[in-house]
Amino acid sequence: MNQNMPTQLVIGCFIALSCAPWWVYSQNGDNRTLVNMTLVRNASVLGAYCLDGSLPAYHLDRGFGAGARNWLLQFEGGGWCNDIPSCLERAKTHRGSTRFMNKLEVFSGILSNNASLNPDFYNWNRVKLRYCDGASFAGDAKFDNGTSLLYFRGQRIWRAIIQDLLPKGLGQARKALLSGCSAGGLASFLHCDNLTNYLPKNTSVKCLSDAGFFLDERDISLNHSMRSFYESLISLHGVEQNLDKSCTGFRYYPAQCFFPQYALKYIRTPFFVLNSAYDVYQFHHILVPPSADPKGHWYHCKLNPAACNAAQIRILQGFRKDMLLALSFFYRHSRRGGMFINSCFAHCQSESQETWFAADSPRVNNKSRSTKSYHRFSPPSLSLRESISRRLKHTFQNSNWTVSSRP
Repeated sequence: MNQNMPTQLVIGCFIALSCAPWWVYSQNGDNRTLVNMTLVRNASVLGAYCLDGSLPAYHLDRGFGAGARNWLLQFEGGGWCNDIPSCLERAKTHRGSTRFMNKLEVFSGILSNNASLNPDFYNWNRVKLRYCDGASFAGDAKFDNGTSLLYFRGQRIWRAIIQDLLPKGLGQARKALLSGCSAGGLASFLHCDNLTNYLPKNTSVKCLSDAGFFLDERDISLNHSMRSFYESLISLHGVEQNLDKSCTGFRYYPAQCFFPQYALKYIRTPFFVLNSAYDVYQFHHILVPPSADPKGHWYHCKLNPAACNAAQIRILQGFRKDMLLALSFFYRHSRRGGMFINSCFAHCQSESQETWFAADSPRVNNKSRSTKSYHRFSPPSLSLRESISRRLKHTFQNSNWTVSSRP
């Protein structure tokens, strides 16, 4: 591994993670942060609506002290819809309407306001952008057949929320980190550069995607199931017009620019990729979608990776290899970016306290040869939060990005 490369790849942590609960444990017991929902009242001026026509929303927890002028914007995740029936169903749930969303949202992990649980961002202005459009905040279309009406207005929702936050302090931000998980992590790729257009030129802007690096990969039946899914989504939601023009102008199939592996090289803003090479969602829906396993040969393997047979393990390892290959250009050529790729069976690691920063959260140690390049910059036995914070500080040091030390 080239020791002069500023972007370092971390591989390790071969463990299985179960779904984490929403509550946060601390030495003082239950220490949850509940944040009220804010509806974007002026969204209708921009024609920014959720799938069902309801107003978009976000949750804002104000920063304080040294973090009062720093902002962390977190895209909510939650899958996609790619046809009229699935979008109509989605519009009847919290994934397509603010009418069905909880009005109070728990802020944990990277969104926590507890200095001992989230030392780097606890005193920043932290915002969760609620997800209700079904296309990673990227569409701009409408469906109306006289009976049913659906708004595919993710791009306008993004703009409406940002414009609502600007006079609340975002317009005077010193530092801004745009982040997201899953479909929200994909939104971080899609909107990273656009955020800089709204902020002062002297604002230090960075982006982070957690579990958003979805691969353009063949499934076990050799079909491009995910590519086909995205193509229908892009067509329905009118996404292509909002994709990076540098990317779409270069590729024979412009819709491929919805995949981060093709779009990442064109992002100019410093970017950090957090992902598992054995991402559970991609394992279940890209590599082995139900359509590719009608007889259920992978059923037990999906439930428990320890139950996978030798052939299935080889296929999983091949998927991991393909993900690292897809990131190789970024690894070799990025001068202001970074990545943390582990091998946990997980999906989204920054929003849960158990994986972000806790006593028993996944840790990196120096037992694996593949992690030695990482330890040139930080000591062994670090939590995920500590590892990423040190990597952010290292890879973004030329951009005057500093990460506060743990109190």
